[in-house]
Amino acid sequence: MKTNLFILFLLVSSNAFAQSAVSDTIPALSEIVIQGFETNRKLLETPVSAGVITSRDLQKFSTVSMLPAINMTPGVRMEERSPGSYRLSIRGSLLRSPFGVRNIKVYWNDIPFTDAGGNTYFNLIDQNTIGQMEILKGPGSSMYGANTGGVIILHSNENQFDADKHDADSHQLQAQVSGGSYGLFGENLQWKYTGKKISSSFTQSHIQADGYRENSRLRRDVVQWNGAAQLSGKDKLSWILMYADMYYQTPGGLTLQQMNDNPRQARPSTPVIAGAKEQKAAIYNKTPFTGLSNQHVFNEHWSNTTSVTFSYTDFKNPFILNYEKRYETNVGVRTKFSYHKVLGIHDIKITTGAEWQYNYSVINNYDNKGGVADAVQYKDKIGARQVYPFIQGGWQIGEKVQLQAGASTNFFTYHYQRLTDVDDAKKKKVLNEQLLPRFAALYRITKNLSLYSSVSKGFSPPSIAEVRPSEGSIYTNLKPEYGWNYELGFRGKTADSRLQFDIVAYQFKLQDALVRRTDNNGAEYFVNAGGTDQKGLEFSAGYTVIQRNEGFVRSLQLSGSATLNDFRFTHYQVNDKDYSGNALTGVAKHIYTGGIDMRTAPGLYLFSSFAYTSKLPLLDDNTVFASPYRLLSARLGWLKKINALSFNLFAGIDNALNQLYSLGNDINAAGNRFYNPAPGRNYYGGIAINF
Repeated sequence: MKTNLFILFLLVSSNAFAQSAVSDTIPALSEIVIQGFETNRKLLETPVSAGVITSRDLQKFSTVSMLPAINMTPGVRMEERSPGSYRLSIRGSLLRSPFGVRNIKVYWNDIPFTDAGGNTYFNLIDQNTIGQMEILKGPGSSMYGANTGGVIILHSNENQFDADKHDADSHQLQAQVSGGSYGLFGENLQWKYTGKKISSSFTQSHIQADGYRENSRLRRDVVQWNGAAQLSGKDKLSWILMYADMYYQTPGGLTLQQMNDNPRQARPSTPVIAGAKEQKAAIYNKTPFTGLSNQHVFNEHWSNTTSVTFSYTDFKNPFILNYEKRYETNVGVRTKFSYHKVLGIHDIKITTGAEWQYNYSVINNYDNKGGVADAVQYKDKIGARQVYPFIQGGWQIGEKVQLQAGASTNFFTYHYQRLTDVDDAKKKKVLNEQLLPRFAALYRITKNLSLYSSVSKGFSPPSIAEVRPSEGSIYTNLKPEYGWNYELGFRGKTADSRLQFDIVAYQFKLQDALVRRTDNNGAEYFVNAGGTDQKGLEFSAGYTVIQRNEGFVRSLQLSGSATLNDFRFTHYQVNDKDYSGNALTGVAKHIYTGGIDMRTAPGLYLFSSFAYTSKLPLLDDNTVFASPYRLLSARLGWLKKINALSFNLFAGIDNALNQLYSLGNDINAAGNRFYNPAPGRNYYGGIAINF
């Protein structure tokens, strides 16, 4: 796309949704607080490359998916092969994620949400329970364990209590109903309570859709209770209790010809293999998740935060080639001690601790006879245990300089036992530990401009889903991937905060990169693909054109971002084929986004966004590319407040240009079945009531 067209769309497209409980302006860099890497400082004062998504950002699009809001963040890409089937990558980490979220560590406050096997069920999260999402780009292994892609920290949306207020008790009830094209329906109820020493948020949500394609229905029910309580003058307890029941059908990949002929079809049958519809391909996931975190303050200098987590997943996947049943039990503990001391202009903080996680999975494969489990193929028991201690020091020197240095190491062990083999003895594999340092620095050039830099090493072992993929083989020869990341960033704002920007350049050199491949039947497996050299540039900016208390238009804001990737394979050879120097599979070279956010005196508001994604390679040999596409969306609404009651009536359109594209390609797919067509032009609407 030509540069002048992008600038035009940036100026006439969009970014925002109005809500009475939030600010009318784009949050300034001086207001956003980053808690990752124990910083607890404003973004302008933080030597971290980070994206921040607020609850307001999540409500700018349709009410049932986080995908559009996340994809406005440079360097971050979320994909949806079918409703509910999410993939998430940071800076190209999608290579090893045919589905789900891998190679990214996810936390809910201080509670680990990613399991010991390296998997995160991100699609179980209800966006209405999120107050803020921090996306820390680049390796976070120095404090957060196994990852090379990055770290996501989710913060709850309950209100903050104030023990000093004697009249702080309050109740807030929110109800929302929405619907849209292709049988979309969603409803959400949320009750928030705030007292002098306790706050909580109880949420119930339901989503269902028929889907754009054949065999792509979705149903998800989530019940969740978040909260925090001041148990004493020294102890504060936080918790998350969640139960999610999710079902979605998987239509399977199409060839380019099949997509052009009929993008709404599921993967058809062949004379040898039945299709997705015939095999009733789908995912069934029932997961209760519990997390508790207690912060204890010993004195003015020392504190400890300890978190415990437990989850159990009942997972079933009738697939084209087999029927998998998986039962996962996960437990974990994370504890950290913090020391904080101020000596004149020197502000020193040291954090040290450890995290332990254990996963035990029973995985059974059967023949799939039209959606019914039949003869046994394999029965396995697999366990994964990881332990990593960490330490980090932060040193703030006056108002100008901040230094960070941290390190971790890891102890990772797999246990596996194939009960259907003659030799059914339990086997063990221990991965070699590595030292994982991180160094970062920030210099405040002026009050409103900062220069920051970091050097870090990441480490990520193969997940259980890669050691034992759905086709049933156990790949004990897979090695962890690891690499060094170097980055330099510059962020700032004008004195009146009307213009704010963030730009970062980085280079990440990854060794033993894990890459997905498929056999002739389409069954997936993984290989270590030599290495990658990933150079990137990320830019984001926001500008407030109008902000006033009079006139018809009360606020008008523009936003935009650019992601420029030059990702290449290095030393990558498979048999007699050498892919060294080829572009990284599944990664677009250019992604641009732009947006407009407008609010008016009568309560009318408009948010519209535009995103351009360039072509991307679908095979490691770079002989096939997905075509570029352009997405235009808009949301129009009316917000009205009557005493304590507020109404938000809204309607929107997605893919307004009616682009035929695949939002979630199956890379290196057998039979050239790369494409999972996304919906064409579609509409939604609804109403939300707060009181």
